[in-house]
Amino acid sequence: MPSPSSTQPLVSVITPNFNGERFIRRVVESVRQQNYPVEHIIVDDCSTDRSWALLQELCLEYPWLKPVRLEQNAGPVVARNRAIEMAQGRFLAFLDVDDFWLPHKLQTQVDFMLSKNCGLSFSDYRFVSEDGRKIGRRLQGFNQIGWHLHHMTRYLGCLTIILDREKYPDFRIPEIRPATRAEDFLAWSQCIQRFGPALRCPHDLARYSVVPNSRSAAKKGSISVWRLYRHLERIPLHLVAFYFFAYAAGVLWKRYWNRPFMKRAEVDQVFEWSLLPPCLTKDVRCS
Repeated sequence: MPSPSSTQPLVSVITPNFNGERFIRRVVESVRQQNYPVEHIIVDDCSTDRSWALLQELCLEYPWLKPVRLEQNAGPVVARNRAIEMAQGRFLAFLDVDDFWLPHKLQTQVDFMLSKNCGLSFSDYRFVSEDGRKIGRRLQGFNQIGWHLHHMTRYLGCLTIILDREKYPDFRIPEIRPATRAEDFLAWSQCIQRFGPALRCPHDLARYSVVPNSRSAAKKGSISVWRLYRHLERIPLHLVAFYFFAYAAGVLWKRYWNRPFMKRAEVDQVFEWSLLPPCLTKDVRCS
């Protein structure tokens, strides 16, 4: 992995973790394979499994890995913001513990942003099954997403977002009480409203794990989006209804059309499981 003192800008990778022990080796290996100057800040949200012990072991092997543990369980938004406070990089990239990237993700997307003078970018990605065996169709968004389109679609996958702190020096994820499960959506909305549309890096660069009962998969997410539109962003009711209908239809279609149903070994030619040590594959794949 290149030194942070190289000509390439440092990227701070932000990962919240709660009881993600079985995914930690995979997400750390995913970042290690980037061959790009990084610091990987994993904030443990008072896990009750062996996550924290495992992170302490791994940081001895990987000096760019920076684990930190919250004093009390506070949720992923607080964990992300703690990592953002610690971050030293020009760029922020977001990666949940159960997701992973393809090896060329950071270089491809950061180079794209520098060439376009872009402050907020996203890329294409695919859904994968929790065990990593099945993969879905490529989820390809619009080439740029402004404020109105953002509210009608859910193409800004958090695992694909990279943000330039030179353009967003005061960036934080909004901490909403009670939690809405749509805080990252609101964060991108605020960035777009202040600084212009997010640009699509037109490459398939990330993998979103479909984990049953995860926070992002919660069925109450639609209620959170309605509340966000109506009460937090104070959008007029007729627009809320329009945006929400478009959002709900898009989510249903995306989850059906892009669901993991193909054999991943036959589709994913870049990030091969055979490249990973056996200790990684046995932690995240079914026997």
